[in-house]
Amino acid sequence: MCGIAGVIAWDNRYRTSRETLARMSAAIAHRGPDGEGMWFNHEGEITPDRPQVALAHRRLAVIDLDPRANQPFTDGQGRWIVYNGEVYNYRELREELCRLRPDYQWRTTSDTEVLLAAYAQWGEDCVHRLNGMFAFAVWDEGNKSLFLARDRMGQKPLYMAQLRGERCELPDGKSGQVRNVTAFASEPSALIELPWLDRGILPEAVVEYLSWGYVPSRWTIFRGAIKLPPGSREFQGRTWTRGGRYFLASDDFDDSAVRPADSVARTRSLVLLSVRRQMVSDVPIGCFLSGGIDSSVVAACMVAASGSASSVSTFTVGFDDPRFDETSQARAVARHLGTRHHEFRVRPDAARDLPALAAVYGEPFGDSSALPTHYLSRETRTQVKVALSGDGGDELFGGYDRYRAMRLAERLAVLPSAARSLIASRVADLIPGTHPKSRLARLRRFLRTLGASAGGRYDSIMRLFAPGDVEALLGRPIPPADQLITDLPGRFDRQIKLGRDPVQAALATDRVTYLPNDLLTKLDRASMLHALEVRCPFMDHELVQFAAGLTTEQLLKGGPKRMLREAFAADLPGFVFKRRKMGFAVPIGEWFRAELRPMLHDHLFASDAFAKDHFNLAVVRRLVDEHEQQRVDHSQRLYALLMLELWWKGQKR
Repeated sequence: MCGIAGVIAWDNRYRTSRETLARMSAAIAHRGPDGEGMWFNHEGEITPDRPQVALAHRRLAVIDLDPRANQPFTDGQGRWIVYNGEVYNYRELREELCRLRPDYQWRTTSDTEVLLAAYAQWGEDCVHRLNGMFAFAVWDEGNKSLFLARDRMGQKPLYMAQLRGERCELPDGKSGQVRNVTAFASEPSALIELPWLDRGILPEAVVEYLSWGYVPSRWTIFRGAIKLPPGSREFQGRTWTRGGRYFLASDDFDDSAVRPADSVARTRSLVLLSVRRQMVSDVPIGCFLSGGIDSSVVAACMVAASGSASSVSTFTVGFDDPRFDETSQARAVARHLGTRHHEFRVRPDAARDLPALAAVYGEPFGDSSALPTHYLSRETRTQVKVALSGDGGDELFGGYDRYRAMRLAERLAVLPSAARSLIASRVADLIPGTHPKSRLARLRRFLRTLGASAGGRYDSIMRLFAPGDVEALLGRPIPPADQLITDLPGRFDRQIKLGRDPVQAALATDRVTYLPNDLLTKLDRASMLHALEVRCPFMDHELVQFAAGLTTEQLLKGGPKRMLREAFAADLPGFVFKRRKMGFAVPIGEWFRAELRPMLHDHLFASDAFAKDHFNLAVVRRLVDEHEQQRVDHSQRLYALLMLELWWKGQKR
């Protein structure tokens, strides 16, 4: 796990100095404290036939700790790579490459060298052979080309920026546009060190952020930068580009999963295989453990794969507030499995920690569970460099309440539409306002969606601010959903047209929206802020493809996560599968009425606030007043607005 950055300039006006590249590297130094490297192909005059290439790398040493594996890394044949992540099947790939290239002289035992050799052997199709999480760039000096790729599920980030110049005639007689410069980095904080980057705010990205609490790929908050989407690759020269998606988590599935005879056995074998693959490491490795189904399954698989429970370290963070504390459940699971358990008790200091989180995300990010993830990562890093996590299990095996809500609403569709509309408009309003994650609040949201289409219902469940609220906040109309990049109703309806039921459609849509843009983004930044590599066995693409082919009955019969419950019932205590899903949260709403109230007011209503220039302040004031008077719980909305302001404040420094 590391941080990468680079600039390829085809025009002398966009040359990169050593000072600029050093600043880009410093911006991502937290991702790799074990080493740093920079490489320039030349520092002379830039011409179309002699572009300047500047690569930077910050290393977190996990596999092959020898300095010879440091990056930027070259094969000695004009190819250079900078790479962030892990290729778990690198040993198998190396064996295959040894057969195909018997004369190749290996210099390291690293997965970096294997990845570069795989590119040399298979070109852009090398991504199909990789099992892992990765974002990498390869410069080929021989044909003056840049290859960029990101892992299938979007676990590792890759940001890009480029400027194009005049149109020209290409060798095939067609017209094209010259590329002046391309830059890439693990985080946007590195890109904004470039003097030519357009740092203007993209208005559509603000709409998306207010809608979902994140800016979805391919967009970023900046006009001049993009994210390479999950499962994508891009191959480019000065006058040409090709690439696109090589994997789409909503559509790539294994239809053999529907065979009921072996679906439980296959679930077990694939999860075990994924955990075993992801335990490859030359440094100590541990496991996040909450006592919930997903993390407990991963811990149990680690024990099975290691053959020694006492060699497996598990980590839990606890809070004084019992509503948000899972230490007793985690402790019971650890005792059952026999792991070497570490329990950390944290007293959150959000006023101090939120600015650091806002900075590391590099653009607005409104998921408040980033805060407890930050604490867990910080404490775990004191013991190990690598941890396995249960993230992604809900999106594969149907763990969220919203999936059961989609199924229940489908069953209630037999009611006359007038009756459903009456329930949505009248009965829902009788339920008192409570915490947004409480059962009553969830029931109210569910009832209000009964009159909607399945796609509209899913869209409503997932939103942070409803479209009308976004328009009120911005003081202007917003584009319709199908003109925005997320377009949840459109994505959902496409899955229905492919023959999926509403539960399957919600799961498929989550895998390409919420999962990469929120959950995996949260995990990467909150952990890499502390140079902790977190691996997610549920994101193994073979497991993802299998789970995507499961039916709703296989997923939800008898309760959520049926496949995991049946596959691992013999490995874990019964309470793991019976306890209500808790989620990873902090009482942010209460803090906004108490210790964080001054911080909230100081930032939302500052003279140089983002809200002052972009929002209707009367609407912002109403949200704060309603929350403080406990008339409506706006905790998650206010958190998103505060994180936007903290990010904005950091941009002006």
